[in-house]
Amino acid sequence: MAEKNINISQLSEVTGISRNTITNIYHEKNKRIDFNTIKTLCNFFNCTPNDLIIIDKQGKGA
Repeated sequence: MAEKNINISQLSEVTGISRNTITNIYHEKNKRIDFNTIKTLCNFFNCTPNDLIIIDKQGKGA
């Protein structure tokens, strides 16, 4: 988000993703993320899902 100079509230407004959802993703509190949320974030940040999702080999995902 820093690269785009955007905060959670602005990202929520621009993407239509709830502020709660973005906050949970940002703070790694989600256990799962809806495919459409990933797609929307990838479109906004011009990236792939691999750029957004990091899988910890010890069972923790980001």
